[in-house]
Amino acid sequence: MKKTFFISLIIAIVMIGSLTALNLALPTVFAITFIFTFLIIFMPQLYYMYFSKDVNKIERFMQNNIKQPLIALYYGVANEDDQLVSESIEKVLKKYKKPHHKAIFKTIHSLYKKDFSEIKKYVSDIKPLPYQYYYVGVNAINERNFSKAEEIVGKIEIACMKYELKAALERESGCHEKAVS
Repeated sequence: MKKTFFISLIIAIVMIGSLTALNLALPTVFAITFIFTFLIIFMPQLYYMYFSKDVNKIERFMQNNIKQPLIALYYGVANEDDQLVSESIEKVLKKYKKPHHKAIFKTIHSLYKKDFSEIKKYVSDIKPLPYQYYYVGVNAINERNFSKAEEIVGKIEIACMKYELKAALERESGCHEKAVS
């Protein structure tokens, strides 16, 4: 078993003993212990997935967790590892059954393969609208439909998606200087 599990188990036992000594109600003791144990177990993943800016640490985290299909998919895409992408997309699609989840992963896979006609099949099934807009924008840029892409950029509220689409739009329309700035 993982070292994290044993550490969290020891901390949970110590916390239960300490909180019980404070004469707290047993449900409160278990709730507090559960929350702290949960944070201890998942804090490394949450940190590397959402807060870390150190690319080397993120890569090391991904290499250590490559057995998780979703992480393997992103790692494979980032490193252009076709075999890893193929294996992990199969596992991800088996794991995530909802149509809107499958649509986004199939769209990511199609984008990785640069199969833009395939993206059109799945993009309408993507549920969170900002993600749907983003992939419609990517497809519009690929089709050189820059007016549609500009319209889509105006609809996106997530900053990183908006800036990426703007940069891609500028790059593809020939304004390399604007795309870089």
